[in-house]
Amino acid sequence: MGKERNSNFELLRIVCMFFIVLHHFSIHGIATNGNFVAFKGSFGNLFVAELLASLGKPAVMIFVFISGFYLINSKFKLKRILNLLWKVFTYSVLILLLVWLLQIGNLSLKNIIVSFLPTSYGAYWFITDYVILSLFVPFINKFILSSDRRFFEMFILTLWLVSSLIPTFLAKSALSNNELLLFLLFYSVGAYIRLYITDRVELKKFAKYFTLIGSLALFGGIVVLNILSLISSRNIFSRSAMHLTTIDSTVALIFAIGVFLYFTSRPKFSSAIINVISASSLAVYIISDNPLLRGVIWQSIFHVNVNSQTMNPWMLLLYGLMSTTLIYIFCTIIDIIKLKVLDTWLNPIKLLNENTVDNLYKKFIVHK
Repeated sequence: MGKERNSNFELLRIVCMFFIVLHHFSIHGIATNGNFVAFKGSFGNLFVAELLASLGKPAVMIFVFISGFYLINSKFKLKRILNLLWKVFTYSVLILLLVWLLQIGNLSLKNIIVSFLPTSYGAYWFITDYVILSLFVPFINKFILSSDRRFFEMFILTLWLVSSLIPTFLAKSALSNNELLLFLLFYSVGAYIRLYITDRVELKKFAKYFTLIGSLALFGGIVVLNILSLISSRNIFSRSAMHLTTIDSTVALIFAIGVFLYFTSRPKFSSAIINVISASSLAVYIISDNPLLRGVIWQSIFHVNVNSQTMNPWMLLLYGLMSTTLIYIFCTIIDIIKLKVLDTWLNPIKLLNENTVDNLYKKFIVHK
């Protein structure tokens, strides 16, 4: 019998994906070209939009934390990466066919090429960065496990300084938005927590302090900067508020660590329902954030941009929660059907022998 899965982390995956879809509700639905400079709705609605947008990048960080937490002590499996690539490819092509058949989007040669090569051409930036990171996991793990704690701490500190702290205070510097370096930082944080923090009696205290400080800095910063923007009528404060929500924001990182530590500190439990829903969490992202489909979802179906200018802030918040819930449920059902029907007879990765695939890759790795 296999080891029972800790549903705390499966629940965390679900929560994080819900946050990511809420983020997309704001960024792709309310914002224009990823920013709120041209937003014509009320200040209250702008504030709600920015708060929802702020949830996305901490959720991304947590997903990579989870990978570092589990993979640091796990056997490397190339087949896991191939399965991910196949999942992205099949959904990308199926959505391309759907858009073509229903004529619900503008197809170009570029769109077709990107749909057949979604990872190579960055249709899903998170998947592309995650796959690249995963290919280096055996090397990263060997480095981490062969380093003493003090050396590993200095490594994380240096990564944080270069990829997060400096870009937090120097927006658009040469160090800003270095996604691969940031993913290495997030992976290392997850691995460090697994190796040195999980057994500490102060774990719950760490979780409380990080969550409290991160929440005050992230959400409090957004509140204060938006008030300053309203008082001074200067967009620079509003833009600074959004800078706190970026993937290289240290305040977002502190909040993400706090949330992750909270779920790590919870008593372990197992839930088959949570595990099934969690298994489809990545499909929720792949379907709902497909470049050909996201405009259809947020503007043609939910009319988010129009509604964000007419609803009051509380209604907009409720609308975001409800539409995100509907999208999450729909995408989860689609993925469960796909797993039960399509993947049972059309998945060439299943035909590969896992040991053979891994051994081919390991020939390029120097073992101890």
